[in-house]
Amino acid sequence: MLRTANDGELRAADASKKVVLTGWAAKIRNLGAIVFLDLRDRYGLTQIRIDPELFKKQEIRNEYCLQVEGTVQIREEKNPSLATGEIEVVAEKIHVFAPAQNTPFIIADKTDALEDTRLKTRYLDLRRPCLQKNLMIRHLALKAARDYLESKGFLEVETPTLVRSTPEGARDYLVPSRTFPGEFYALPQSPQLFKQLLMIAGMDRYYQVARCYRDEDLRADRQPEFTQIDCEMSFIEREDVLSVIEGMLDKVFKDVLNVNLEKFTRISYMDAINIYGSDKPDLRFEMKLSNVTSILQKGTFEAYQGKTIKALVVPSYATKASRKKMDEDNNLAKKFRVHGVSFFKVENGALEGSLAKYFTPEILNELAVFLKAKEGDLIIVGADEEEGKISVALGALRSAYGKELGLTDPNVYKPLFVLDWPLFEREDDGHYESLSNPFTRPRDEDLPLLKTDPTKVLSYAYDTVINGLELSSGSLRIYDGNLQKEVFELLGLSKDDIKNRFGFFVDAFNYGTPPHGGFAIGVERLSMVLCQTDNVRDVVAFPKNLQAADMMCQAPSSVPEENLKILGIQVAEKKD
Repeated sequence: MLRTANDGELRAADASKKVVLTGWAAKIRNLGAIVFLDLRDRYGLTQIRIDPELFKKQEIRNEYCLQVEGTVQIREEKNPSLATGEIEVVAEKIHVFAPAQNTPFIIADKTDALEDTRLKTRYLDLRRPCLQKNLMIRHLALKAARDYLESKGFLEVETPTLVRSTPEGARDYLVPSRTFPGEFYALPQSPQLFKQLLMIAGMDRYYQVARCYRDEDLRADRQPEFTQIDCEMSFIEREDVLSVIEGMLDKVFKDVLNVNLEKFTRISYMDAINIYGSDKPDLRFEMKLSNVTSILQKGTFEAYQGKTIKALVVPSYATKASRKKMDEDNNLAKKFRVHGVSFFKVENGALEGSLAKYFTPEILNELAVFLKAKEGDLIIVGADEEEGKISVALGALRSAYGKELGLTDPNVYKPLFVLDWPLFEREDDGHYESLSNPFTRPRDEDLPLLKTDPTKVLSYAYDTVINGLELSSGSLRIYDGNLQKEVFELLGLSKDDIKNRFGFFVDAFNYGTPPHGGFAIGVERLSMVLCQTDNVRDVVAFPKNLQAADMMCQAPSSVPEENLKILGIQVAEKKD
């Protein structure tokens, strides 16, 4: 037997027991008269006490893979911060399974190594206890989700990963076909069409832990390949789906963190934008946006006339608001295509700022009273022809200040559903795009608006948000074939486009489609919340960097010319 216990298992009750442990040498302390070695595996760490003569018999260095035979004894100086801190193992025999070179960085939770350095030898990075803990949390979350869904009658069904390319909002990753030269499969951006087809097939309740792929610009919470808990249900209404989402997340947080989630808040999409400036608002702190148009349009500041004016109060920040800080805030706001923001400080019972001269004391006092601004508060004001644009700009500032002021306690969880999303958004060139996906069902009462003003049509779409992070999106689906074609046509698809891109899907509507709906929870984002990290690469075993490159195995890479010839592919010359 190579081991009789793991490195996080032994306790005081095991004293005098003969054991065999295995793992990696995490730390060696040679005190001359005695040698201490910390032996580490994914379960924990055990201190090994080694006689100097035994230690001299063979070379042992950090990260050597070892087997230790010995006897458990109570430690003279206990370590309360360690689960095994009451005991140590007195080594009687040590076997080296494999030596190790000097590692390019210290294998510990705290490291100053650059991320690309760690990603290049990710197998070493994953020895760090913090990352191992993250992967264990991810595993427990998936187990809890599976247990819940199966208790509710869901069947796990796998869907293909070599599919037809269909537009779903991002670029597809394409796979060339050898047997059909010049033609391609696509890796699925989601199992959307297949899970709806499973409902038409009568499967009633489906789920899948699905791998998905999107060729899009990356950021801290996004990877080109990702996993989602994908679900679909038949013969349901919106409340049925929301109940499943809430129940599943309740179980995940209870099983993984022993946290009882509070009841999910519900807010409409428009209220989320207008009140918080975000479609995924963080409810751990207040700082709501206020519409102050009726107050500030009484002044003489010409840039505010005819626009919607919104305000954000940052508590007790007036003395910290330097010119540099206000310039930074302006630059952040301008990223959202607004002209910028202005600032008022509540000082000595009055509002002061560069725009104060455009408003009478009475107007400024009315503003302060309306906003309930107190001495020392900072008021940020912005205006735009579109309320949504200035709201989103101020929402970005709200999020930034929430973090800066320490209002985003990672141990507090505020779940909510964002409901009643618009079905379409109109692009600058006048054409319509789906705000969610083209299979989302319009609200019944809004169906007449499809022919008069599609931008006013709301949908049965819903997002799940916790602490400002979108965990899932979903909707009730269109189940009427004629309505689905009408939505496709509003999106600018011709009859030939519909047939070529979605022919097999549209044809299925001719055979008795049930009312259905579903959702998909992003496993990485859920894991980020559970692990209290804002970097998605902390919860993925072998992630890509921000350039979508795998630093460890050097992917993507070129392939031999003969392999390309078999596929009928010629690579264009790279431009300098």
